[in-house]
Amino acid sequence: MALAVAIIVVIALFIIFSKIIELAQRECGGDKDCNAESYCGSDFRCHEYPTITKNNFLPAALVLGACIVAAAVILRWKK
Repeated sequence: MALAVAIIVVIALFIIFSKIIELAQRECGGDKDCNAESYCGSDFRCHEYPTITKNNFLPAALVLGACIVAAAVILRWKK
C-alpha cells in the first residue's frame, strides 16, 4: 500500500515539475510581454505582425471586363 502511494506521489511531483519547467521556458504570456511590433503567439513566443500589402487588381479587372464585352459581342453576332 505504501509503495502505491509513493508511486502516485512521484508521478504527481513529476507532472508538477514538468509544468513548472514548461511555464519557465515561455518567452511571453501575453502581448504586453512583447515589444510594440510583435504579438504573443499560441506557442508563447513573440512574433512580428505580418505586413499587409495592397494589391493592384486594375489590370485583372480590365482583362475580365474586356472578356465579358467580347463574349457579349460574340453572342450578339450569332443571332
